[in-house]
Amino acid sequence: FYASEKYPMEDSYSKYITEHGGSTNAFTASEYTNYYFDVNSDAFEEALNRFAQFFIKPLMSPDATMREIKAVDSEHQKNLFSDDWRMNQLQKHLSSPSHPFHKFGTGSWETLEVRPR
Repeated sequence: FYASEKYPMEDSYSKYITEHGGSTNAFTASEYTNYYFDVNSDAFEEALNRFAQFFIKPLMSPDATMREIKAVDSEHQKNLFSDDWRMNQLQKHLSSPSHPFHKFGTGSWETLEVRPR
């Protein structure tokens, strides 16, 4: 997580969560992204407000955007060696081209920087 208009310092959300005994993470599935955090109960309200601001008025500098593209590409490169991931890609490739499942579902340097849609 990066910054928002209300909390413009990068990583202030993660720092707040950590300082209040918590943790945060996220994962992306084919049709949704799941964000989650835990924090001491006395810090929950502000933690939730900080989290909500990413969706209300997010800020992402060009540097932060590039770091995220590189992180996504790094994960993609790692997946290339996963048999489960490759099997899923084969299933996608063999599915009907008119079905949304057929589309490339993650991101890479190529899809996010070279040829973004």
